[in-house]
Amino acid sequence: MTMKIKANIKKSSISRSVTAVLFFVFIWFAAITPANAAVFKKSVNVMGTDLEVTVRAQTDAEASAAFYAVQAEMARIENEMSEWIEGSPVSAINVNAGIRPVPVPDELFKVIAASITVSEVSGGAFDISWAAMRGLWDFRKERVPTDAEINQKLMLVNYKNIEIDTVKRTVFLKKTGMAIGLGGIAKGYAVDMAMKAVTKLGIKNAIIRAGGDMRIQGVDESGQPWNIGIKSPRNKEKFIAEMPLTNISVSTSGDYERFFIKDNVMYHHIINPKTGQPARGAQSVTIIAPDTMTSDALSTAVFVLGPDAGLKLVEKLKGVAAVVVDDKGVVRYSSGFIRKSGLPDRPLPTDKSKKLRLD
Repeated sequence: MTMKIKANIKKSSISRSVTAVLFFVFIWFAAITPANAAVFKKSVNVMGTDLEVTVRAQTDAEASAAFYAVQAEMARIENEMSEWIEGSPVSAINVNAGIRPVPVPDELFKVIAASITVSEVSGGAFDISWAAMRGLWDFRKERVPTDAEINQKLMLVNYKNIEIDTVKRTVFLKKTGMAIGLGGIAKGYAVDMAMKAVTKLGIKNAIIRAGGDMRIQGVDESGQPWNIGIKSPRNKEKFIAEMPLTNISVSTSGDYERFFIKDNVMYHHIINPKTGQPARGAQSVTIIAPDTMTSDALSTAVFVLGPDAGLKLVEKLKGVAAVVVDDKGVVRYSSGFIRKSGLPDRPLPTDKSKKLRLD
């Protein structure tokens, strides 16, 4: 049996409420395999977030333990890294913008430091201080902010004004009114940590998908790499790539996730932090990387940069491959992606290539 997993499901934030775990609705899938194991899949919808866990396990109890380990780990990280939860460390950073540095837990410090690294590598295309613009765009009411409103908030968006102290483990936003939001990287980190929780249970073969972020571990029931399909952003019935993958991460960002059309112009939720406007030039970006925190952040960065500059960035990074669908619907691949089979090529040891380490 070959399992095809869609890699471009909507990317959305982890549940804003940890208590929502009480209301999970489970959808079970189990396929018995010749090795007396089974492939179990559990899906859940929590506050608009799709979480899907696929594991190869010997028993229902073993699969259930893996699922609960995943939801517990993601809830723990959400509690620490959500700006929506009052009293969370991220909320404390935002409340104290322009006032004082805030001591933060080691994991949060690591993710914020990684965010700054991606900002530096991408020339600011990825910037967690975009959160100062939150509320300007209303995708439910289809509100387009004025240029004056955008320009006022843009003065507060600059990752260089996020000051981190590696000794004291503090984070300081230099300007009053600044804010950070980790929606473009924390979910990827949560997926990585959730997979570690699963492997600690002795399960070596699994897939965890949270929205558009996915970690693939081990092999499927036939002993082969998991078969992962990337769907077209404009045609759900069409695959633009299919890839046998193992021990790697995949993230997709797309303009179809949240958008509205007004006066024949499409406005979507992936905002260019330098302009305050929806990023133009791409319909979707899929990144393949060694870990999900990296693939999550880079999928946003490459989308904002656009196909040309985005693929140029990917070519400089070891172990990273990309599939970009531009605004005309043309599918473009990085050189580290073998078009015929969809497999990421081994990175070439060139002086122009550098390894992006976020861990």
